[in-house]
Amino acid sequence: MRRSKRLFRIVCALLFTGWLTQIVVADDHIDVVYAEQMPLATESMLLDIIRSGNTFVAVGERGHVVTSTDGKTWVQAEHVPTRSTLTTIFSEGDRIWAGGHDAVIITSADAGKTWTQLYFDPERNQAIMDIHFSDDSNGVAIGSYGLYLYTSDGGRTWEEKIIDEESDYHLNNLLSFGDNRWLIAGEAGFSYRSYNSGETWEPLEMPYQGSMWGAIKSSEECVLFYGLRGHVMESCDFGTSWRELDTGSESSISGAAEYDGLVLLAANSGTVLTRDDSDDFSVYYHSSGVDFAAALSLGNGNFLLVGEDGVHSYPEIGE
Repeated sequence: MRRSKRLFRIVCALLFTGWLTQIVVADDHIDVVYAEQMPLATESMLLDIIRSGNTFVAVGERGHVVTSTDGKTWVQAEHVPTRSTLTTIFSEGDRIWAGGHDAVIITSADAGKTWTQLYFDPERNQAIMDIHFSDDSNGVAIGSYGLYLYTSDGGRTWEEKIIDEESDYHLNNLLSFGDNRWLIAGEAGFSYRSYNSGETWEPLEMPYQGSMWGAIKSSEECVLFYGLRGHVMESCDFGTSWRELDTGSESSISGAAEYDGLVLLAANSGTVLTRDDSDDFSVYYHSSGVDFAAALSLGNGNFLLVGEDGVHSYPEIGE
């Protein structure tokens, strides 16, 4: 199998096999089973990363959560209440939420040191692909096969919503403009926008009918959607019109970060794409050669990348 398909296979095609899920059933209820402590957890497949205060937190396969205070030395968090693959992580204030396979959602109030399970429904055969909270109480979780859950109590209870009666394609990434305007990047050309913080949604007319795996603001009013086979599209009118950008690469893009007008896209096979205030992308091939899943700006022109083999740096050390 080509390396360029490996990350997509891990994140999407294996969402529903159930081989990572381990639960104990007793007296008609499910007892939490915690992620195993593994010596190479910091070098395993990691799928998302955030910065919460002075701590970096990354999540990935088998319920692994790893933390760092300097972005260089990482340790595995203990007592994480899931062995399902964690695909996404989000922070708001002092609280963190993470979600993943088996529709699991967990939360931490101490920068990822300890966690509590909020939601877990393996019978759904759906995965959480993104989480967004506008404050400590109000949040949404989106995912595979049109999964859309919302909460108004910090995640203690969740309600389900259908945003498109005619489609159950995957909802991959939610982007907030901070003024009640939200965008969702989705599968197979199905993406959406909302003018009222998700109360109602309308489909977008996309020029590319392939899957968009993520979205990032490239300026105050412009947004990039990125995804399959290096496709990147830009809109500066909240999704009314789009133009496709030439990235110079066919590597599928899974993550992005921005710093002071510089947009970095993290892709498969070690591919890193960067764009400043021009339309042109620069292509860099990371020496690791791994499939990247997400990126995080360190705020000084340097970035952390996560994917296969844990956490990586860009620019690479010594360059």
